Amino acid sequence: MKNKLILIFLLLISFSGFTQNLTEKEFVILTFEMDRNKDAHGTFIYYWIAELKKYEKVDEYKEPKIYSLFLHEFYGSEQLESCCLGEVSYPYTMTTGTEFNFPESYSDYLTELRELVKKNREKIQVIKKEWKDGYKEKVTVYATAVCGKLCECEFGGDTYLTKGDRISFPKGNYEIIKNYLTKEKRILLFKDFSDFNYSNTDYRTGK
Repeated sequence: MKNKLILIFLLLISFSGFTQNLTEKEFVILTFEMDRNKDAHGTFIYYWIAELKKYEKVDEYKEPKIYSLFLHEFYGSEQLESCCLGEVSYPYTMTTGTEFNFPESYSDYLTELRELVKKNREKIQVIKKEWKDGYKEKVTVYATAVCGKLCECEFGGDTYLTKGDRISFPKGNYEIIKNYLTKEKRILLFKDFSDFNYSNTDYRTGK
């Protein structure tokens, strides 16, 4: 049975004001949690989306397309609107014209979605690094299979990511897909994220 994230009705109405013609699809939300033994600022958390598609004539999955997913409200509302219209978005850029006119209950929506992702995630990799002077770092990679819609667009800035990268914002209801990461989808299960540059925000939890 699928677990469903129920959104507040007013939020759905507000979202309808700016949107692409989106279709519901299946994808995997990747959570990267990074801890350092000598960092007193907490755990760094990063979210990405992995979309699995098969080849047209072969019953195998292609190398997954992976791009940023923003589940924390650190950007201006005009950047969310631009992305949902399919335009270039600059989520890290703050100017005198930056606005924070988000749909009603948008912050609660993101909080509930993060909780849904965390509650239903599956650990797929642990990366450990160690440097001189006793510095250690551990990155744990989790996967949460979901069905839902995304606002997807081109990144236009030069902070954290590269200009032209794809970025995304969640939109609407999300459902958890049980037993999604089977051996058939091993291209994601066995992917090595050791050299993956996952730093796309500076969000941290407290110790």
